[in-house]
Amino acid sequence: MGLACGMVGLPNVGKSTIYNAITLSESGDRSNYMFSTTEPVRGTVDVPDDRLAKIAEFIPTEKIIPAQMTVVDIPGLVSGASQGEGMGIGFLGAIKESDCLLHVVRCFESADVQHVSGSIDPAADAEIVELELAQADLQTLERNIERVTKKARVGDKESVAQKEVFERAKAHLETDQPLRMLEFSPQEMELLYPLFLMTNKPVLFVANVGDDDVDGTSDRVAELRAYAERTKASCMHLCGDLEAEFIRMEDDERATFMEDFGLTDSGLVRLIHAGFDLLGLQTFFTAGEKEVRAWVIQQGDSAPVGAGAIHTDFTKKFIRAQVYTFDDLCELHDENAIKAAGKLRAEGKDYILQDGDICHFLIGN
Repeated sequence: MGLACGMVGLPNVGKSTIYNAITLSESGDRSNYMFSTTEPVRGTVDVPDDRLAKIAEFIPTEKIIPAQMTVVDIPGLVSGASQGEGMGIGFLGAIKESDCLLHVVRCFESADVQHVSGSIDPAADAEIVELELAQADLQTLERNIERVTKKARVGDKESVAQKEVFERAKAHLETDQPLRMLEFSPQEMELLYPLFLMTNKPVLFVANVGDDDVDGTSDRVAELRAYAERTKASCMHLCGDLEAEFIRMEDDERATFMEDFGLTDSGLVRLIHAGFDLLGLQTFFTAGEKEVRAWVIQQGDSAPVGAGAIHTDFTKKFIRAQVYTFDDLCELHDENAIKAAGKLRAEGKDYILQDGDICHFLIGN
């Protein structure tokens, strides 16, 4: 299982700057014109995890394979995009299968970069994009309500259930509120899932601040955090321009540069980890001579589900797992010592994997 994020926002909010930084792209320059991104751009980034290198210290290996995150940068949305303004919304299909949305909002001043509406208002700017996504979802719901209505009329039970939940979702969107603010049962979520509704996805608002507000203490960031809280979303801040500079530096130079700004962690690392937290994800590891590798699963997943992350057949063929923790390895340094200390556990199908578990799976034929 990977993490896929769709990146949205108004034009000229620094979306492409952050995308280029997070995907380690070469071109991270800011453009002072609207719609510098004209097509969806997809990239992948390794998920930073210091534990991988530490595991490889104690278990020599040929290669280290981190988990990966997919990011899709889409062209900026403007008010009226759902009616064809700006670049329209035809490209939104590129992010419909994303697990979550990274919604970049401008919280910086710059005379060199024009604002789409002439002034910076983070909450209002965020709402413009959300309303356009809601309009796209409304169009999707209307088409599907029409599709299931005929079958519902003749008593098809699934169509009746679909029509009911689709109409409930449509009525909520017509109040100008995103679907994430409406509670759905697990059964209703299953019916909605094939529609890939964007306002039903978890959202992380990313306040793009200037280098004069690297702590994110400005009123603008506070306004965006308040908007996120009242619309059941998450929020963090980073300085896209600084992050773009960081990726061009050697490690020592980057550390010095970050220290000058009072930063201990890269904003991009915080962004990736915030995405994991938003989706309730966690990491377990496999380790051996050929590779040390990170695997991403949902919190609460069982050992067979974890095995299935390696290969889908492994879920059904799972017999048991040998498990120890990352902390066990740091303390005892090798698997023989872990086994001698009684900390190498045999776990069955009911075992719930924990973040930082290191596993060997026994799989049947």
